Amino acid sequence: MIKRILIPTDGSPNSSIALQYGFSLASFFKAEIVGLNVVDIRSLEGPLMSDISGSLGFSPIQNYLPQFQQLLDNRSDTILELFKTSCLEKGVSAITKKMTGIIANIIADEARKADLIIISQHGEHEQWSSGLLGSTTESVVRKSPIPVLVTPASYRQLNNILVAYDGSIESSNALKCACAFFGKNCRDIKIVYIAQEEEKGRGLAAEIAEIAAPYNLKYEGVWLQGEAAKEILSFAQRTAMDIIVMGAFGHSRLHDMILGSTASYIIRNSTIPILLHR
Repeated sequence: MIKRILIPTDGSPNSSIALQYGFSLASFFKAEIVGLNVVDIRSLEGPLMSDISGSLGFSPIQNYLPQFQQLLDNRSDTILELFKTSCLEKGVSAITKKMTGIIANIIADEARKADLIIISQHGEHEQWSSGLLGSTTESVVRKSPIPVLVTPASYRQLNNILVAYDGSIESSNALKCACAFFGKNCRDIKIVYIAQEEEKGRGLAAEIAEIAAPYNLKYEGVWLQGEAAKEILSFAQRTAMDIIVMGAFGHSRLHDMILGSTASYIIRNSTIPILLHR
């Protein structure tokens, strides 16, 4: 069961969407919300600021660090106050935390005390994002010890659930997570499995049936062929799914960490939420 939901917030509109999903799930699970704002230590210690001050002939940046720190602290306080006010208006129990450090590392560390992270697909610097691996959200997915719900730019109710299964331990855990979270509280559950050979497809279908059996889950199994990430997104769009549940990694952990993965592609390109399980 979900009893504590961690929601990192940077005050951006996308963070507000993540909070809307938090309200929905907190109400469903009767869970507490923790709002976390992290003051990025790199903005205080990074060499970029020193380089800029030197090249423009300013006084050493260290002279301005206390004032800059105060500005960031005040901004963080404002973001968290608005967060808490929003929760109170919805009647949702919430606490807030302000911390300083490397954002993804702090979020992953705080995740040890929670059951679910809800984080927006893009943050306050979306317009400058290169789309490459290494964003805060992707880093959190890689580091988090608990499931992560990655939210898009708009909110929708979670009625139609798509689960992606590839036979990995992570996808098995994702399937169990979907059964436990949504099994009796949604209109439609589809479980897709991608295999190029029919024999492999039959094997995956049998595994799905075995995993889902204890939950008495009513679902539709769908065999897809082709490139996994694109096929999953295409199917989700065609069938009007509201969320994709999948493992954060596939069979090749080294491939996923260095070259990118199905999960990374879907995080960057999905217009619906993705619940990723380690």
